[in-house]
Amino acid sequence: NPFIFAKLAYDPIRDYAPITQLATVENVLVVNPNVPARNVQELAALAREKPGTLTFGSPASGSQAHLAGEFLKLLTKTDMVHVAYKGTGPALNDLLGGTITMMFAQASSAIPYIKAGKLRALGLASAKRSPALPDVPTIAEQNLPGFEAVSWYALMAPAGTPADVIARIHGETVKALRLPDVREKLAGLGAEPVGNSPAELAKIIAEESARWSRVVREAGIKADP
Repeated sequence: NPFIFAKLAYDPIRDYAPITQLATVENVLVVNPNVPARNVQELAALAREKPGTLTFGSPASGSQAHLAGEFLKLLTKTDMVHVAYKGTGPALNDLLGGTITMMFAQASSAIPYIKAGKLRALGLASAKRSPALPDVPTIAEQNLPGFEAVSWYALMAPAGTPADVIARIHGETVKALRLPDVREKLAGLGAEPVGNSPAELAKIIAEESARWSRVVREAGIKADP
């Protein structure tokens, strides 16, 4: 948000204190089965053959799916066109219908279509392979080291919250994330519980900020008004 919005009513770094990362959700790059590409390298080659003709959808400008697509363009040095929708559903429907070429979708939403043969998975946007899609390599494995575009959720407190309060909330939250019924519920949503330390979350925020500020700057991304 600090990179795609001209003005924000808050500063996501200075105004908040990290507590813990709650969960991560894997994203997968999927294409319509009519696209003649079986992996990311073949997709990139196709994009180079037909610059400006391949399209990738997203729920909105500035969304995770949009940023991931722009990141892929930067690393593969290709010209692909972003198509912003008003929500994931319309984008996914157009992908299934062949109106757009590809999109980054949360794995939990895409897996039923992948298994039914209605979408083809080219690569996971995470650092490691998914047990739910064991035969699908990560995008980083496909000669694009460093590619990662994972959706994640975190618990934050107002800046200046006393350290002992942060510590107690952190401890109770981590205990909750370890409960079998909580883990089962998250798994049903396609999410993997984390429960890391405030320092680890702060490091992730710094790393993500560095990655996406570069993508936003080089791609000239702005959020929908």
